Amino acid sequence: MRVSAVLEPTGVTGVVRFVSALGRRHPHVAVFGAVHGNEPCGLRAIERLYAEILADELVLSAGTLTLVHGNPPASELQERHTRGGVDLNRQFDYRFLDDIPPHHWTYEHSRALELQPLLESVDVVLDLHSTTAPAPAFAIASPLPSSLELAVALGLPYVTQGWESPGLLGDRVLIAPLTRRGLPGVSIECGQHEERPAVDVAYACLRRGLEYLGMIAALPVAPVAASCTHLWITAAVKRPSSSFRFARPFESMQELRAGELIGCDEVLALSAQCHCYVIMPNDSVSVGDDMLYLARSLDAGESGMRASEDPAVQPLGARG
Repeated sequence: MRVSAVLEPTGVTGVVRFVSALGRRHPHVAVFGAVHGNEPCGLRAIERLYAEILADELVLSAGTLTLVHGNPPASELQERHTRGGVDLNRQFDYRFLDDIPPHHWTYEHSRALELQPLLESVDVVLDLHSTTAPAPAFAIASPLPSSLELAVALGLPYVTQGWESPGLLGDRVLIAPLTRRGLPGVSIECGQHEERPAVDVAYACLRRGLEYLGMIAALPVAPVAASCTHLWITAAVKRPSSSFRFARPFESMQELRAGELIGCDEVLALSAQCHCYVIMPNDSVSVGDDMLYLARSLDAGESGMRASEDPAVQPLGARG
């Protein structure tokens, strides 16, 4: 029996590659899971896809598909990164090459460098993540139209953009090398870390993405969102003190009214300056880390907005 895909060696730990035996080698798509070791849903979805292709239950009709276990040691620990390590998903600007002597590198620095040739050779990246708290699934697209088109094709209820703005994730994340090359990359927040539905969302996104790129035949895998809300990130709110707490429990994609209190400590109170959406709230992070992101809807023709022009947070001043 003729198989639809040939498994090629890569020589890189946690990286396997299938090449279609039925068509051209392009597009070359890399799928990443478990870039953070405590986010297993993407890895489970990749394992399912791997098994189906290996058994020829899923036909790879064209292209090259590289499946990547982002941070294997962190997965073994079930931690975001290795002990004493750093966030792998903040190393893809490669500034550590100039800023940190090699003998001070962590595993994540070495891993980012090991993955660099792959990120400089692929045509598309899909990067699967999950969130600490329950949250609707959403896509993170780069500024490129091709990235937004791919993100919309995944069928999720929310698509976000604007993460490149100053003070946000900038050019550090996994899809940034693709953006610098003018190619589409999309990250997907699939749901809460340990929830089974997050695995199903991750797998469905992989299937829809590969279908959209013409690499596999279209098959229904999960209901597609009836409509997609397009959001632009306007601010990253960093935790200002160890005593700062949210004014009330927030959920991802919850809407805030203009003037609504976000949180406070003994000195400072923060409120929303305009109507906006909360994304990935977490006020248990360390001081100086992002405790939530705020976004505005682009569905009303606000596509020219940038975070620097529309700060969504205002301090209410000192508290007595």
